[in-house]
Amino acid sequence: MNVLIAKTIEECKQWTEVAVIIDVLRDATTVCALLEKGKKELLVFGNVQQAAVFAKEHGEFEIYCEGDFQAAHEDNSPFLASKSNARKPALLVASSSTGHFIFSSQASLLFLGGFCNFHALAEKLEEQNKSILLIPSSLYTGKDDVEDNFCAAALKDCIQGIGNPQEAIIEFNNTMRYEEFVAQGTKTAQKDLKIAFNLDALPVVPQISRSNEEYGVCHPYGQVPSEKWFIQKPESSQPVTAPLPAEPPDDIPLQPLTQEVKAPNPETKGSETKIPKEQTNLQKEKPSASQQADRTEESSLKKESPAVKENLAAAKKTATTRLKGFFSGILQAVKEEKAEFEREIAPKKAQPRKAVTHQSEDLLDQVLKRAEKTSRPKEPVSQEVTSSASSPQQEKQEEKSDLKPRDSSSEVTFSGQKSGFEDKNPKKAIVLFSGGLDSTTCLYWALSQGYECEALTVSYGQRHEREVLAAQEIARRLGIKHHLITLDLPWLSCCSLVDKKQKLPDVAVEDIPKEGIPSTYVPGRNLMFLAIAGSLLDAVGAEAVIAGPNAIDFSGYPDCTPAFFKAAAEALNRGTKTGVSEGIEVLAPLMRYSKAQIVKLAASLKVPFELTWSCYAGGKKPCGHCDSCKLRAKGFAEAGVHDTALD
Repeated sequence: MNVLIAKTIEECKQWTEVAVIIDVLRDATTVCALLEKGKKELLVFGNVQQAAVFAKEHGEFEIYCEGDFQAAHEDNSPFLASKSNARKPALLVASSSTGHFIFSSQASLLFLGGFCNFHALAEKLEEQNKSILLIPSSLYTGKDDVEDNFCAAALKDCIQGIGNPQEAIIEFNNTMRYEEFVAQGTKTAQKDLKIAFNLDALPVVPQISRSNEEYGVCHPYGQVPSEKWFIQKPESSQPVTAPLPAEPPDDIPLQPLTQEVKAPNPETKGSETKIPKEQTNLQKEKPSASQQADRTEESSLKKESPAVKENLAAAKKTATTRLKGFFSGILQAVKEEKAEFEREIAPKKAQPRKAVTHQSEDLLDQVLKRAEKTSRPKEPVSQEVTSSASSPQQEKQEEKSDLKPRDSSSEVTFSGQKSGFEDKNPKKAIVLFSGGLDSTTCLYWALSQGYECEALTVSYGQRHEREVLAAQEIARRLGIKHHLITLDLPWLSCCSLVDKKQKLPDVAVEDIPKEGIPSTYVPGRNLMFLAIAGSLLDAVGAEAVIAGPNAIDFSGYPDCTPAFFKAAAEALNRGTKTGVSEGIEVLAPLMRYSKAQIVKLAASLKVPFELTWSCYAGGKKPCGHCDSCKLRAKGFAEAGVHDTALD
């Protein structure tokens, strides 16, 4: 799933997947208030004149409009909407920005949102498995409505597992925009602000379904709107698209073919007689009495006048030609409809399932089932796991653990993917691979998700090569391409992980988070690694970078945080050919995992623990004293899994 914030109006018009209009102070919050109040019928107009015509014909509607309106109405106010009569239908005249987008977009699914329904909206968006375009309403007006941009950025962060929307609200409160809205707004401005910036105050997710009329029908997502507001006005020029029987029924009306044929009456010269149309040979039943009388009269006229006979023949020919044209038009319309289906719908059904990332609350469950959903029951991970080096591509994945992540959201960062860009099958990924527990788990996870992987290991002068050797051996056993890059940067000797003369930290495991950034921090290591991975991705035609940072049980490195990876993902999508043309996924599937959760996931993926290396000191056996050894031991102990690297 790709989450973008709209930058241009043209981008909005061309978007074909899920779209969200964000208008914090007015439209979105007012709609949420009306639906939360219990409105069963809510129409959204983008044009004041069209709304006025409708309101004149439907006097039962409550009207909400910002500005002048021809009929009695309330202001487009969330506060007033929250006091409305739940039984009465409502009509909302949206702002020019919201209304313009509703009726000009091609989005397959259209939501409204703001801070008032923030987490409910984020939850529904995470379920979509489609690219999402967040549209600040201010994009259409050119106004500096910073609240819409704040909300869009916070919503994107939330979907991607980082950020805090409350911080965006605090930031807005410190802007001039807040004071201007209170000073220049209506008498309900302060009350509207209180509702609009009350996080999750209105936990409803509005969806707008475009009707065949001049309005959109707004309803809670998952509920079917009233059909009566989708009735299309009959138009004589509208083509027939519904399939008809191969043969028309006997009583098919031939009204469109009615034709009057004038012929001289032999009894009254100079006068004109109307000759009824001839019944077609499609009628198989016995003709009615009136039809029989018509035919008798026709037969009599044929005998009495050659001119009549000639005119009747001409009428018959004209009627037959029109009848053929009538049904030919129907058949042509049906053929065109079928061709349109085969061109647009059928290919979508035939498309292979995309390799997708996990977005639900149960992150561990998601990473184990998204590549191939199975109906097999869960089985707990064995308390004693002896791992082998067999590939996940060769062996069936073991059943997932029932372990719940400590945080409800994962850090999987996306940005830059274009609307309509089709994923390759399988996707190719560059996996940053040190040979340690976390990066090896990421590599096995990526393979289980169906990625075609190339591993990238960087030797930057660390005090031992044990980890690099582990990476080479695991990659060899998996049979994947392995890139080993060597960096010679003398200033990295400031780090105890590089300089052997420095002593490695040795503190109690519970004190590791309290020590701040330790001496083992390598300046800019992940920044360099991601830049190299992005370069390799551009060169080999990959679509994703996968890394194994962890922000729960870690040593406090600043380049292992969600905020850093979000910024790095944006940089890669702006600074690479693939990023700007197609979009790059930057995934960190372990970001919100504790070490115990990582161990259980690794066990279920059959990661060969005995081949991985985490110790900072090197040697034949792990030292057991460095931060990495202690955090690893803590994870295995809490997971109840045996670490075969210690055997």
